[in-house]
Amino acid sequence: MKLIPKPWSWNGQNPKRGWLDGPADIPVVWLARLTNDEVVRRHLASLLSADERLRLERLRVAEDQLRFLIGRGLLRILAAAQLKLTAEEVMFAYGSAGKPFLASSADGPPLQFNVSHSGDLVALAFHSTWEVGVDVEAVRASADWEAVARQTFSTEECRSIMGLDLDQRVPAFFRAWTRHEAWLKAAGTGFSSATDATQNIDRRCFELELPEGYEGAVACQSQINAS
Repeated sequence: MKLIPKPWSWNGQNPKRGWLDGPADIPVVWLARLTNDEVVRRHLASLLSADERLRLERLRVAEDQLRFLIGRGLLRILAAAQLKLTAEEVMFAYGSAGKPFLASSADGPPLQFNVSHSGDLVALAFHSTWEVGVDVEAVRASADWEAVARQTFSTEECRSIMGLDLDQRVPAFFRAWTRHEAWLKAAGTGFSSATDATQNIDRRCFELELPEGYEGAVACQSQINAS
């Protein structure tokens, strides 16, 4: 099953309050394109906290600055609409692995999120309670992708990829890569924990329906209460 993201438009779109709905075990993903519209960029910059502005200034590559600005600015807009706050009121904190989370009061509504960007796409995944991770990648030929696959994937996954026609192998590699990245981002861990078995975790993963030339996946997980 492929999950179809919600498209974001920079032409004055505003998400409705409490927009996060749908099946409880399926995350919601928004998909936006990078934009150089100066009005949009100024508006997004005005939403950032002082710490986020410092992070933006430290980025030396213009495309990295744009991705951070759009990813964090749109995250604030969407989270604020769901939480019924202003974008400036949304507060973030960071876990030990650097993954951001919502810093809200104990009685505030829960919201889990994750952001990924590649090429000119920015994907933002949300779930009301489950930990979530998303990864999008522009499909590009790389001389070392086979070595990366052997180091990262199981023997069975590598055999499956290499058994495909030549023109299908690179896209298949990125499909597998984004699934792994989405899993690990949902767990907030690195590749060293990729094969850890946790019996009390309910995990779901969905491929994303993306524009041609991109592959992506979103994963979510929830602790299962022992009976």
